[in-house]
Amino acid sequence: MLQRRDLTIDEAVRDPMIRLVMKADGVDPRALETMLRSLAGAQDTRNRVASPNSLDEDGTGQGLSWVASAFGRARAAGEACVSW
Repeated sequence: MLQRRDLTIDEAVRDPMIRLVMKADGVDPRALETMLRSLAGAQDTRNRVASPNSLDEDGTGQGLSWVASAFGRARAAGEACVSW
């Protein structure tokens, strides 16, 4: 059975098929890369992996809200947005 590996940011923004989709959707590759690196840096700063079902230390269950808010800011600013 084949093992799946997620793309790195470098691989994703340089992949020819992804670049074609970004071009068709009017996504600026540099803006997308900047946003992804910013999110990765914020995740490293938090130094933990949150699952959608997990609770924060305060018990609120908002573990991924900081990621979602970044996508909202990018959309509002007319920058690249990505969803999986």
